[in-house]
Amino acid sequence: MTPIVSEKSGGLFHRHTRGRRRLKTVDSKGSSSRRGYDGEEDTVTWMGKFYDKFMNFSIITRYFVYVLPLGIAIALPIIIGATAAKDAKIGGVRIVWLFTWVEIVWLSLWIAKIFTHFLPSVFQFFAGVVSSGTRKYALVLKALALPVTFALWALCSLATFSPLMTNNPDTLREAAEEVANGKPKTATTLKQWQNIIREILAALLVASLIFLAEKFIIQLISISYHRKQFNTKVIESKHNVFLLGLLFEASRALFPMFCNEFAEEDYTMTDSMDLAIPGLKSGGHQRSGSGTPIRLLQDVGRFGDKITSVFGNVAHEITGKQIMNPNAAHSIVVEALERNRSAEALAKRLWMSFVVEGRDALYPEDIREVLGAGKQAEADEAFFAIDRDGNGDISLDEMIMMVTEIGRERKSVASSMHDVDQAIKVLDGLLATVAFVICVFVLVAFLNHSFVTTLATAGTALLSLSFVFAVTCQEVLGSCIFLFVKHPYDIGDRVDITDTHLTVEHISLLFTVFKRVNDGKMVQIPNIVLNSLWIENVTRSKAMREQISIFVSFDTSFEDIKALRQEMQNFVLDKENSRDFQSEIEVECLGIAEMNKMELRVEIRHKSNWHNETVRAARRSKFMCALVLALRKVPIYGPAGSAAAMGSIANPGYSVAISEELAQNEKDKYSAGLEAKRLYPTKK
Repeated sequence: MTPIVSEKSGGLFHRHTRGRRRLKTVDSKGSSSRRGYDGEEDTVTWMGKFYDKFMNFSIITRYFVYVLPLGIAIALPIIIGATAAKDAKIGGVRIVWLFTWVEIVWLSLWIAKIFTHFLPSVFQFFAGVVSSGTRKYALVLKALALPVTFALWALCSLATFSPLMTNNPDTLREAAEEVANGKPKTATTLKQWQNIIREILAALLVASLIFLAEKFIIQLISISYHRKQFNTKVIESKHNVFLLGLLFEASRALFPMFCNEFAEEDYTMTDSMDLAIPGLKSGGHQRSGSGTPIRLLQDVGRFGDKITSVFGNVAHEITGKQIMNPNAAHSIVVEALERNRSAEALAKRLWMSFVVEGRDALYPEDIREVLGAGKQAEADEAFFAIDRDGNGDISLDEMIMMVTEIGRERKSVASSMHDVDQAIKVLDGLLATVAFVICVFVLVAFLNHSFVTTLATAGTALLSLSFVFAVTCQEVLGSCIFLFVKHPYDIGDRVDITDTHLTVEHISLLFTVFKRVNDGKMVQIPNIVLNSLWIENVTRSKAMREQISIFVSFDTSFEDIKALRQEMQNFVLDKENSRDFQSEIEVECLGIAEMNKMELRVEIRHKSNWHNETVRAARRSKFMCALVLALRKVPIYGPAGSAAAMGSIANPGYSVAISEELAQNEKDKYSAGLEAKRLYPTKK
């Protein structure tokens, strides 16, 4: 079992399950079925129903049914040996004491099981008095119930065997008679078969402790990993859903569900069957025949939710919690976040119901006004949770992007936890196999007195076969370190590996499945290979920056560069662009190449990372177009300069014929001019 932080009563990603009526069976005569024989197969009688109720009443009654039959069967030889056959012995031991030990072994198993069943609750109660943070370890005790049961069972069996065999009243009386007759005291010593059983019990105790240690290591890995990797994400996700539920409750108070203003959004949000209504609020032709059946199905679902919410309201009055209420704000928000289409509808409803008419953005005072004076802190917290760019207002596109992002993060955390749990189960199986091999050696060590020779032979055989599984062991160990210690990514993360843009699709113990961003191809890479590569996690990155190099004309002046920077500064400070880019922008001259062009580098800083490829591409296209317009406005030309193209009407090509003497004179004059410009004249 893997400890997981739960939400409400059904886990973080629990979705409400609607009730179903039971189908009433009718016989050939049209009457309902009765108890007893129905003509085809046996049905449960009143005795069977009493048995089911007795079995499911509590763990004590259930174990009572399990223990009693065999316990009575074991007790029969004890009663016979104590009454009718007092001298009956097995292996030199009276059957009374032998079967008393067997009875103790049988009962100790179930007593240990009952003890481990209630131990987590007792630990949680007393540990909660000291520190509430230690209560999560009760989950570890619950997961270790079976190994602890086996360890306690083996300990009790070993601890009671020797005393019952050697220190029972019969052996003590025989020992006293031997001492009185001057004979050696042998009655209280273990016989050969008793020594063998004691060695087997000791080996089983050690094996159970090894099994317990293996399971304990797995639980430590699991709880440590989940607390380090997912606890913060789960808490943040739950808090974001709570804030969205708070906003939706206020929106629903202003505009009731399925009102004319938000009918389309509400039907999309509550469309659990993922049905689309043709022509709703669209400009096309609306055919009643196509949309009516789908609308009817959705209305049936709404009616079922209303019936379920009645029972939920009753449960709320009893427990004080929202239970079985699909119409609760939290339930609707959780269901809407399951799909992108419904999440967008939720974002539109929230934004349009809070924004004042005539405005094109949502401001903090709008949320404060709607939530009321008693929820000022919650209003500010909800606003800043959505306004992650920090510009003080929220546009409709920004609202849609953030709500869909919250839904994506929820699904990503759920998928990551599932995949990692599967990887932990695989690791558990591998460690259990190793523990089993060790237990076999332990059993041989207790039973074989020449164990050193056997161990040397087995070690030599294993060493000779090491080349078979050495690579596998190295891969498993490296993959465990990579996945549970380093853990560079989760499901849904955008990563860059060796200049390849990938998205994480599936995580296993020995490999990871990625999807290429550029063409959508699936790529499977062993974790042992990834362990030696540089992995750039874009999703875990904060606000990212982008550098673009451009080559310009060699005669570009410093004033031109300053003018370009100012134009780009005006671009990022614009209201529409300030949501996407930070106010800082840099333009730097990197070099002059071969003295025929200059290299400029423009650095732009985004307000988020690039895990969303659609948003990244749109922002980069916007920035590149603005950069082109700024270069034309200054203007700054390419490496060819601002001169007209050779051969054009503005720069026609022509040739002039001169004499050879004039050509030589001009050549010498040019060489003399170059020599005169030198700081140090050329030695001749």
